[in-house]
Amino acid sequence: MKGLSKVFSFTCRQIMGGKNYKGWTVVLALLFFLIPAILMPLSERNRPDPDEAGHESDSPRSEEDYLARVKAVFYAVSTGDGYDWDDLDVLLVRDAFPCTRYAGAKEALRAAEEYGKGAYALLIRQDNGRYSVNALMPDDAETEDLNTAMACANTFANLFPRILVSKMAASPEQVAALLDPIGIVYPEAEESDANAALREVANIALPYLNIMLIYFLVLFYGNTVANQVILEKTSKLMDTFLISVKPKAMVMGKVLAAWCTSLLQLGLWIAALVGGCSLGSFLARSIHPNSTMGILRFFSFLGTVMNFYSPLRILIALLIIAGGFLLYCSLAGLAGSFVSKPEELASSMQIFQLVLVASYLVVLLTSLRNISSAPQGIAWYDFVPFTAMMVTPVRLLMGVIPVWAGAACLGITVILAILVTYLAGKVYSLMSLYKGSVPKPGEMLKIIFGKA
Repeated sequence: MKGLSKVFSFTCRQIMGGKNYKGWTVVLALLFFLIPAILMPLSERNRPDPDEAGHESDSPRSEEDYLARVKAVFYAVSTGDGYDWDDLDVLLVRDAFPCTRYAGAKEALRAAEEYGKGAYALLIRQDNGRYSVNALMPDDAETEDLNTAMACANTFANLFPRILVSKMAASPEQVAALLDPIGIVYPEAEESDANAALREVANIALPYLNIMLIYFLVLFYGNTVANQVILEKTSKLMDTFLISVKPKAMVMGKVLAAWCTSLLQLGLWIAALVGGCSLGSFLARSIHPNSTMGILRFFSFLGTVMNFYSPLRILIALLIIAGGFLLYCSLAGLAGSFVSKPEELASSMQIFQLVLVASYLVVLLTSLRNISSAPQGIAWYDFVPFTAMMVTPVRLLMGVIPVWAGAACLGITVILAILVTYLAGKVYSLMSLYKGSVPKPGEMLKIIFGKA
């Protein structure tokens, strides 16, 4: 397209050379870098060392640490071997955890709950000749208690050969059974999986974060795009430009330039924030290696969350967000093509803002409720670009939709952005000689289709 590269490079230099762009970019980048880099180590310096006496640095890390929390074990037996499973604690370390047998698993679990902190329930089972030790825990058990129950079951499993030998006169078949690995069945409640809990938190937070990011990104940079489109109209250079540059190339070059410089500015701010947080975390941990500072735990949480999602899905999700932002920049360029001076821009931007707000409300009222569901077919809002940019990236990361659906959404969004920009160039050309107030929506459509 004739003149596109020249308009793009000229507009980029014009935007990036402006005092506001350079000033806000540099000032905010320095603040984003220095604030966490300085405040985090200063805050950590005033905190007590978690490794000192009277401060717990972390939850128990080894199995021995967990077993030290055990005060009593209540167990039930469901086997067909006919052995006497009473007085099991005779074979264990009596001082560590006395064992009491109950008739069934429910009774053992109830006894452990009535005992209180430090009591755990186990179920010894035999299926198809093989033994297993089940850790019994309530659904609302804390992670630390779940880990302790697992350690307790593992201890019983390791001692099982010794227990069985004491209970029977071993025959060759029984000796073979003793040599088989002992299975350990851990609690199956969702709360026992720390990663599942983190994933659930991420799945709840990400949709709202994504919607807020896009909403404020479009509002913040939308006027910049529209102002760039009408710049030549206000400086009386439009007629000269239209001779050497095609209107569609001019509008597309300006939209792409505003889009790229906006993403560059945002990227620099994010990079500065990440760099400042990384430096602050390093300095804070150099003061207290086992720091329990909340923001450091949050960074660890983010690192764990990122491991849940594949790099390909993350890349496509980011491209969908960038493509959706390009679409809204194209709409802002279309709004700017209808006016001839900045004073008229507010009324023209109403359509642009209406589309943004309507998409935002549709997502909040309908799409967001089903964002984590996996319907029989791909949901409609994954292929409507105005809502897809707010919903589809998160659905793609969560694995609700396949990769091809995310790629299709990206393609549709980019194609629509190009078509809107092309339309904006046509309107720009048709409105070059238009005089009067800003056209109403009906008049705009007549201009677009050449009927005005």
